[in-house]
Amino acid sequence: VWVNGGDRIPTGHEETYRALARGLREGDDGAHPITYHPCGWRSSAQFFHTEDWLDLNMIETWTEWAKVYPAVMADTLLTPHKPVILGEGAYENGPEYPQGPITPLIVRRQAWWAFMAGGFMTYGQDRMWRMGPGWADTFDTPGAVQMGVFRRIATSRPWWRMVPDQGVFASGVSSERTLNAALRTTDSTCIMVYLASQCHVLLHLDKILAREVRATWVDPRTGEEQDAGRYTTGNNVPGRVFPRGEKAWFSTPGHWEDAVLILDAVPDSR
Repeated sequence: VWVNGGDRIPTGHEETYRALARGLREGDDGAHPITYHPCGWRSSAQFFHTEDWLDLNMIETWTEWAKVYPAVMADTLLTPHKPVILGEGAYENGPEYPQGPITPLIVRRQAWWAFMAGGFMTYGQDRMWRMGPGWADTFDTPGAVQMGVFRRIATSRPWWRMVPDQGVFASGVSSERTLNAALRTTDSTCIMVYLASQCHVLLHLDKILAREVRATWVDPRTGEEQDAGRYTTGNNVPGRVFPRGEKAWFSTPGHWEDAVLILDAVPDSR
């Protein structure tokens, strides 16, 4: 991916960045996608969204990590549709952020919020980007390791068929730093929910188009799974003309800081 811009606001220099994009297109014959890296609390969509050379939108939230979900969602909903990447969030262990040091929990929240809003993200580590002594050791910091866990969980279901759906929540969606979010497959056979803290949520089980759902907890820190039970949805019940949408309460397990809950349709054996 070619990253135009270099962490800059393009205002007043738009033609320079357009010329750079044309040069990149001519140089590699369009073999690699191009995006633009703005600075601060901004997205490339604010400046170049409708231009043909911009293949995907890049967002920088910097210290505003609690706004990742609405920022990514705003670009996901734009037309023409383009992929969205959180290109620069808050870096793990970074001491320079006004809102305080960035913990592994905050790193996970950024990743899951970006994913749940229909985008993806890049991981950053303070010592890594500064290239100071011991920077190579940062490949094994908790936040870095947990990005591997994030990938395994996120790709354990058909992510390419998932769309954001906050309508899954009947209660407990929360907001900002503790925002909970959900994805649903377009055929409504799977729902993935991210709970950003210790909390209780009431979910619409009838969002799954099956008679029963199987619920599974997954720890975003380790990938450990726990059975969360089977539930009826109220859908496809013989003799019932109007489905009665079932709901169920779920609570973040034990001492987990955050959690992923996956609801899978149980195949009808009739």
